[in-house]
Parts: sequence; C-alpha cells; structure tokens
Amino acid sequence: MTITMNKRMRELQQEINDKTAQAKAFLSGDGKDVDKASALLDDADRLEKEFEAEKKLFEREQREAEEKSQKQLGEKQEVGTVEKFAGTIRGMVRKDGTVTPMTEGVNANGGYTVPQDIQTEIEHFKEAEFSFEKYISKENVTTNSGRRTFQAKATCTGFTEVSEAGTISAIASPTYTPISYTITDKAGFIPLTKDLINDSSANLKAEIVKWFGRQRTATINNKVLYKLTNGVTATAITDLKGLKKLINVTLGSAYDCKIFTNDDGLNWLDSLEDTQHRPLLTPVPSEPGKMQLCIGGKIREVVAVPNSVWASTAGSNSSTVIPFIVGELTEAIKMFDRQALEISVSDTAAVTGFNAFEQNGVIMKGVIRNDFVKQDADAYKYATVTVS
Repeated sequence: MTITMNKRMRELQQEINDKTAQAKAFLSGDGKDVDKASALLDDADRLEKEFEAEKKLFEREQREAEEKSQKQLGEKQEVGTVEKFAGTIRGMVRKDGTVTPMTEGVNANGGYTVPQDIQTEIEHFKEAEFSFEKYISKENVTTNSGRRTFQAKATCTGFTEVSEAGTISAIASPTYTPISYTITDKAGFIPLTKDLINDSSANLKAEIVKWFGRQRTATINNKVLYKLTNGVTATAITDLKGLKKLINVTLGSAYDCKIFTNDDGLNWLDSLEDTQHRPLLTPVPSEPGKMQLCIGGKIREVVAVPNSVWASTAGSNSSTVIPFIVGELTEAIKMFDRQALEISVSDTAAVTGFNAFEQNGVIMKGVIRNDFVKQDADAYKYATVTVS
C-alpha cells in the first residue's frame, strides 16, 4: 500500500533504506564487518523513530486541513447543488433532443471522477534462474595473475622384473603442465536522478543492487559456456546410446559425470522410454526437483539450463540443434575470483551524457574481477542432438 509522505519523511525513508543496504553489504561477502553493520543498523533504528514522529505530525496536519476543507465544501454545495444539476442536464441534451449519457469511458463526461488503482511498489515476474557457479570449481586469489602446476596425464606401464644382481631399467618420469590465469574487470553502471530516488515509493537502490547480482550471474554463465563450447567441435549423437558411449567410453571411469542440457534437451530426454514404455528420465527420490538417468551402472544427474541462458540453434530443414555438455565441470572449468561484486554509488561522478553532480543525480556502479580457465579439457564432452 502506498503511503503519502512529505519531503522530510521521504528523506528519512531514503536514509533508512541506504543504511540498511550498507549494513547488508558489510554482512555479506568475504570481508564482513559486523561492527560497521551494527552501527549502521543503530542509526537506522534512530531514523525510524524520527520517521514515526514526523508521520504522526503530518497525519495530524492532514486531518485538520481535510476537516476544514470539508466544512467549506459543504457550505458551497448547499447553495449551488440545484444550479449545477440543472446545468449538467442542459449540457447532456443536444439541440436535436438526443441525450449524451455520462460515462467513465470519456474523461470529460465523468471519467475523471473514477479512481485508478495504481501501485508504485515494484513487483517481479517469475523467471527461470540458473547459475553454473555451483557446478564449477572456484578459488579466491589475491593477485591479478598466477599459475598452477599440474602433473601431465600419462599411462604408467609398471616396473620390469629384475633378476638377482641384474640391471634395473629406467622408467618414464612424470611431466608437468602449467595452468595460468589473468584477472580481468567486468563492470557496468546505471545513472539515476535524485528526484526519482527521493520521490519514488520503491527502494530503487535495493532493486538495482539485486539487478547487479543478476548481471554477475549472467556474466559467469556466459563465460563458462564460452569456455566449454568455443572452438570445440561438438559430437553429434542421435539417441541414448550415443550419450551412453560418451560417458562410458569417451570420458571413462575417471570422472563423475553429470548431463547438462537446456529445456529442449530435457524434453528430448523426457521422451525416451524403455521397451515397456516406461520413461528413462526419473526424478531423484530424495530431491524430486532433480532428474536422473542410469548410465553405466551409475545414477547420472541431469541438469536443465533454461533456454534463456543456453539456447538451441536452428539446423537445416527446420530442425533444432540441442546442446549437451557431459562430464565433471568441477574438473573442467575453474574460476579464479579476485573480487566479488563491489557496488559503489557516487553523486559527483560523470559519464558520457550524464554528470551526476551537475544534473543532481547518482551513478551506481557494479564491478567484479575474475578469470575463467579450462583446467581439464578431457573432463567433459560437448555434444548436440538434432530434432525435427
């Protein structure tokens, strides 16, 4: 419900919202500061008491003004009611004798008197949310570049037998390969006027903080998919047997494989049946929201990525090419995180086309710093299924 507020109440409400948002920021992430958060919340409590006092005074003044206005209006209406009614009837009757009815569909004929139900609080449509972040490996780092050393993959052939006092043969030694990272900045900003912030009944700053969080998730999804698919030739499969071969033979027993696909791929898997016409895709008993397939004597989790995040592509003859990633993404992709989402607000900054100081506004900026590397290219396979 929208609350009518005077200028001082809006200022107090904005200060409360700002301090609450700052306190939340100090309580989240790796660099928590409980003392600063507690002090900000104490300030917010004090401002709320002042807000309530200001609200009581404002409501009292409104009641007194309304009572005075109603009294004056009643005196005027008593004198002019008959004249106004007669004038209205004369205006409704045309020269040809026809009558124009008063309707709410025409503003001048009564529509202006019909109240409108307008709410300014921001509501959200339901949208599919997904993040690859929980499926890949992640390491927090304190430098802008670095390197990790891995022992290269090799097949061990074993020792050779040696007779008593015989000569021992040399065996192949291990080799090593580096995995390097270089941190880059990813950022964006949104300019707003202070009039909009102060006059809006919605907490726009908090809404933009949430929006920046969604932008961070979208950035991670884009980078992970790029690493997994860019420059990689997809394996074309036509049925479940092809999917099984990827897991059982191509990837083998070294990896704990999951099956990643989009909504179209989930629908394709959901249409697969055994000889008794029972669906092969089944829910996980302990977590009905998750789906699974039994491949290679093991239960393989099926992860559905929304089409809005990972879209299918158009094939020839009006067909659809559905993407699949099969493998263990914690081994395939690693995110080196230098700086979690940092949000800053400035009323003196300037960007192209908007000067916050000159135009009485603020600029909100979100920045993340990270890098994504392909740690083990053998830990996954990119595949596609073409359906008509």
